[in-house]
Amino acid sequence: MNTGRVLLGAGDPEKCKELRTVLEFEGHQVTEAFASREILRNILSGRHEVLILDAGLEPGGAFALCRAIRSKSDLGIILLSCDDSGQVRIDALNAGADDFLPPGFAFAELMARVRAILRRVTPAAGDRQRVLLLDRAINFQSHEITGPGSRVAHLTPKECLVLRHLVNHANKPLTPQRLAQNVWQRDGLGRIEFVRVVVKQLRRKLEPDPDHPRYILTQRSVGYQFQMPALVAGVGMGNLV
Repeated sequence: MNTGRVLLGAGDPEKCKELRTVLEFEGHQVTEAFASREILRNILSGRHEVLILDAGLEPGGAFALCRAIRSKSDLGIILLSCDDSGQVRIDALNAGADDFLPPGFAFAELMARVRAILRRVTPAAGDRQRVLLLDRAINFQSHEITGPGSRVAHLTPKECLVLRHLVNHANKPLTPQRLAQNVWQRDGLGRIEFVRVVVKQLRRKLEPDPDHPRYILTQRSVGYQFQMPALVAGVGMGNLV
């Protein structure tokens, strides 16, 4: 079963407890947040794949919160609303929510929608979870780059997806269009600039010197290439666990 890290934003403690119980029973890791500032702080950590947001948490401000989140992150957002009108659904989707559930929803339906979003924002379960480089390690499961020493850099869901795709095609150049198609699951048009931004962020977190990259190289007139170090690649697949 596809499980992930879920941020739960609910103002009602009893409702929050009920939702947490169901999510954890399914195997998800759950973090609770009870105010807009707390939700945004958790999202900026890049450690969550899905946000379940109770519209009652921020009366009249749930859509503004969705827009603020969407400007900073591509994690999946499911909005739980006490209003089932067609306009509210439209407003929720326009504000950046991926999904909407009206009052009286079944928990089984919510879990199915969480799993659907996780299939979009997380890699396939069969992919390798850890890549060991010469002086650092990439952990796709925890969304972290560790090393050298005690240094830890956290990856956002989109950064993790782009890096995984580059690593899975190591030593082969990939066009920005192809990266956009695979990561954003669209035709790539309009997302190429997003790819450039994510690559710049990844270099800051991965490279010893971001201005002179060692791992994520730019192949002029083609795109980007993850360069697996020869000494690491030479040991076979032992560097991928």
